[in-house]
Amino acid sequence: MTIQQTSDGSLTVNKIDRTNLGGLSNIPSEALQGLSEESITCLRNLASFQAPTASDLGLVKQAAVLVALFQKEGDDKLHVLLTTRAKTMRRHPSQTALPGGKVDPEDPDVIHTARREAFEEVGLSLDHLSIHHITILEPVMTILPLNSHIKNHIVVTPVVCFISSPSILSNLTPSPDEVDAIFTHPLKGCITGILDDKDLKGLVDIGGEWWPHEEEFHSTNDRVGTTGIYRMHRFRTTNSPIKGLTSDVLIQTAMVAYDKPTEYSRFALNQSPFSTLISNVVTDLPLHIDNPIINPGPVEWGSIDGERYKSSETWAANS
Repeated sequence: MTIQQTSDGSLTVNKIDRTNLGGLSNIPSEALQGLSEESITCLRNLASFQAPTASDLGLVKQAAVLVALFQKEGDDKLHVLLTTRAKTMRRHPSQTALPGGKVDPEDPDVIHTARREAFEEVGLSLDHLSIHHITILEPVMTILPLNSHIKNHIVVTPVVCFISSPSILSNLTPSPDEVDAIFTHPLKGCITGILDDKDLKGLVDIGGEWWPHEEEFHSTNDRVGTTGIYRMHRFRTTNSPIKGLTSDVLIQTAMVAYDKPTEYSRFALNQSPFSTLISNVVTDLPLHIDNPIINPGPVEWGSIDGERYKSSETWAANS
């Protein structure tokens, strides 16, 4: 739908042209009413994305996350639903996450996994008519620090949906055992590395606990983990920063949605694509899954100048 101003100053509303919706043609017209052209274009690009053929991941752990997109009232772009993991969680406590979790044997597909986990974590309805499946994106993989066991890698499949009635988000309730906070962030910021004026309200303080960086919105550093060099992206938010795997998922989502590359340098020099890293782990895991860490010790990241620094992910050594 587009809104145009006539010569007499009145506004006219043009209905959505359903012949130009691509993969969104299965979504009812009323669900798309009120969306900006930018939002419709983003959703159409995502819906037109050719979902990858699922490959055999062998013994590698698998998970799925839900990228739930919606247009905020009074805004003209898409935002994404996020959580801050509970500080009591064994893995990645107090870090930003997309609703999601491991694939259970009884799950029929990754769509079910992502939706089930979103229901368990924040109470997002499993069958609400305003939640529309859009697509499945290419999988990404957790990047682990040095001295981590190969079996702790997890391949994560992003499942994208569109929420046409954002009012349902006001009824979400965090599961106290898993989630400390629920918040949102503009998807566009994950491709530009900046935020619009209307998105500045409520951002955490620069130099504070959640954003101890000099950069205003987007910070990076290159590090070395078990699979080689990796560029860690961090995005400042109204809560915990988006970083690591969550940033990798949202960068990919934004690139597909806006059909363009990031406005910053996405990869470190000689960083391998996730498809290569996943293939390598699938091949190597059977050879090492029963082997303990030979020299257990502090879990550390490497730096490009050869230094090492301690990682907070102590679980990764040999869990």
